Amino acid sequence: MQLEVRGLKSGYGKVQILHGIDLTVPPKEITAVLGPNGAGKSTLMKTIAGHLPVMAGEIHYRGNSLVGHSALSICKAGVGVVPQDRNVFPALTVRDNLRAASLAFEGAEERVAEVLRRFPILAERSDQAASTLSGGERQTLAIAMALVAGPDILILDEPTAGLAPIFVDRIVSWVRELAEEGMGVVWVVEQNPEKVLAVSGTAYVIDAGRNSETVDAKSLLAPGRLEEVLLQVNA
Repeated sequence: MQLEVRGLKSGYGKVQILHGIDLTVPPKEITAVLGPNGAGKSTLMKTIAGHLPVMAGEIHYRGNSLVGHSALSICKAGVGVVPQDRNVFPALTVRDNLRAASLAFEGAEERVAEVLRRFPILAERSDQAASTLSGGERQTLAIAMALVAGPDILILDEPTAGLAPIFVDRIVSWVRELAEEGMGVVWVVEQNPEKVLAVSGTAYVIDAGRNSETVDAKSLLAPGRLEEVLLQVNA
């Protein structure tokens, strides 16, 4: 089942940031969301995940509206999210971070064991505090924490920001594998756009809280197109 967002309006308090966004996230595909700074990309992800209230519009998944539901109920419905920052508990060990993320679900220990099998680097560091991990390891842990809930839709808010190239490649590869296994992925792209777009299906370009373009992601790899989209420079 795909996630459908229609006419979504949202923001912070009385300040409206999104002005009627449309978005479709099919299974087995990475859907890229990009645009200039301040376009409303993170606001869109937070609203879908239930971290911000919906002012107007609809969010549907599996035939049910997610509007007005708590972040936990949306997670239990099958929509996982990896925020850009403050996405792990620094003082807890890797294993305890995963346990904390799985507390609301049955079979917590089995869920933790499964993601540790998927990410051997975390298994090797399972007794280390999250604060001692490298940036790439910490972001891997954040993704693993989202996966313990067993989502069918995974929202990633720029998961490669500031990471070393080796971890960028690993995360792109891991996320591509998740999509190939059937998961629908929404990837907010700010850094490393070429690598993300190369493995994505559809790209939604957002500007000033509105849909600007909906295109085949790989078409944005044409010379000058990314600069046009991200910097708003006419090609």
